[in-house]
Amino acid sequence: NCASDQPAHRAAMSELKQTVTNLHEELAKAQQLGPEDRALLEAALADIRRVLESAPTAKAPEAEGDRLEGAALRLEAEHPGLAGAIRSVLDALAKAGI
Repeated sequence: NCASDQPAHRAAMSELKQTVTNLHEELAKAQQLGPEDRALLEAALADIRRVLESAPTAKAPEAEGDRLEGAALRLEAEHPGLAGAIRSVLDALAKAGI
């Protein structure tokens, strides 16, 4: 069973890395993002990257998902592209089992 799950897991991890990259790009474009929201997103992304680099099967702290979801809700009106990128990362984390 593990062997049949590996390609799917690799695909999910690849998608996750791409969505994290996309979120970094959206964050860079969000010029009017408040310093607190920017710091929260950068810290969450740094934690997710650490998990991805340390062990592909590691679990991200649940707090990161909660922080990202809260950020997406707060940013929806003013930064819909950024909020969408955050939700894409959350979906990719779930698909990768992280």
